[in-house]
Amino acid sequence: MSVIFFLGAVHGLMLTFLLVSKKVNQLSNRILAALMLVFTVDLAMAALLSVGLHHNYPHVIGLDFSITLLYGPLLYLYSETLIKGNKRLTLAQKKHFIPFILLTLYFLPFYFNSGETKLNLLSETGELQYGSEWITHFKVVYSLAYLPFIIRDLYQYRKKIRANYSTLEKRNLDWLQGFVLAGTLLGITAGVLYTVSSFSDLLSEYTDFTLLASTIFVYSIGYMGLKQAEFFTLIGREEKQVPKEEKPRQESYTRSGLNEEQGKELHQQLCALMDKDKPYLRNDLSLAELAGLMNISTHNLTEVINTFADASFYDFVNSYRVENVKQAIKDPEFQNYTLLGIGLESGFNSKSSFNSVFKKHTGLTPSQYKKSFEG
Repeated sequence: MSVIFFLGAVHGLMLTFLLVSKKVNQLSNRILAALMLVFTVDLAMAALLSVGLHHNYPHVIGLDFSITLLYGPLLYLYSETLIKGNKRLTLAQKKHFIPFILLTLYFLPFYFNSGETKLNLLSETGELQYGSEWITHFKVVYSLAYLPFIIRDLYQYRKKIRANYSTLEKRNLDWLQGFVLAGTLLGITAGVLYTVSSFSDLLSEYTDFTLLASTIFVYSIGYMGLKQAEFFTLIGREEKQVPKEEKPRQESYTRSGLNEEQGKELHQQLCALMDKDKPYLRNDLSLAELAGLMNISTHNLTEVINTFADASFYDFVNSYRVENVKQAIKDPEFQNYTLLGIGLESGFNSKSSFNSVFKKHTGLTPSQYKKSFEG
């Protein structure tokens, strides 16, 4: 097990340097680098304890005592800054580190103890017997408490993407979803194992399983980061506007500077633009680009689409792409095209998005629709 912990620590350290060196999306990448460093310290300490090196270097004991309080905040701040596109942490965001700072100050006297004293405070299982037992319980609960907020961030991220883009594949949604899911599963696993260990003599098994899960997590991040190039790129900062929940029309337009009559007129202009110029044929069409074609603000365009089309920007644009596909299937000029070819010509940029969106709007896959038309 010590070899696995050591390899995980080395891999985590490499990821830390890789993330810090990136010039784009710097704040989010550095927060993720800090999270990797926390994992690295945890795994390195586990490796040292498992092979008994702490007897030779007793002053490293306790270096990982407070860092458990960083797991939840760092994972939360990573997802939040990725969504909001922050360039620096706000005062409110920095407050998430207060428990870590307080616990570190509380633990400060321990660091000034002699090496012999530190060794005497270690149990046979390697557990540090310092301070009240409630501190350990608090560390676990504190980290798990961030999970619902992280899941909320993922939901908001989905809304932001659908509000601003007509294509999801290049927007890192899969990466963020996988990252949050992995972090959530790791947190739940740690909580369950810790609870079980509290009522039985399984503390060493809890520690081993938790750290092993941490090792797998570190390796998973490295794999996904290398596989998905967009992980290190700047995600949609052009627009930070997420559409509000549906409101009565008059109230909505009062806030946006439009009245209902102006909204109807803009909707007519939008439909005419979509029918005549077919901007939806561009597979990377964004809300900002479409608003530019209409010479209106992105906020006003969002209000018009939400109110009169009763859809998000993503669904609105893709509805035109689906109709274009349906017309092309019936058009003799496209009889030599494959269904995927028609989909790509209509603005979709992948087979998976083409099939899923088409079925969502028609209830049929493209091939099923073609067969029903031919039949």
